[in-house]
Amino acid sequence: MDATPGEDRGSAQQSLDELFDVLSAERRRHALYVLYRRTEPTTVRDLADAVAAECGVDLARVTADLAHVHLPKLADAGLVEYDREGGTVALDDPSDRFDRYLAAAAGDEGEPLGRSSDS
Repeated sequence: MDATPGEDRGSAQQSLDELFDVLSAERRRHALYVLYRRTEPTTVRDLADAVAAECGVDLARVTADLAHVHLPKLADAGLVEYDREGGTVALDDPSDRFDRYLAAAAGDEGEPLGRSSDS
């Protein structure tokens, strides 16, 4: 599928303000980096483990923040599929615009962002 310049491929088209709002929180960015590198859904616990390790913060606090603040916000923005009852989360099909800004943020923070088949 060939996209013309300025055309987004994602399931939801986010405004620039919405993208910057989503990327404004460090913990959300780190969760997005982890999810971007994974091709399969992951559990909230596994995501929290990875984010806590990357950020050097308390696992219980990260788990609570992800479950109650960050993942609902990302789901509302159409960036992740979050199954609260099942405790799973996956990156939704991101737009080209989102990819660009997430890659820029990751580059500035020295985070690898390549997609992997390994979770």
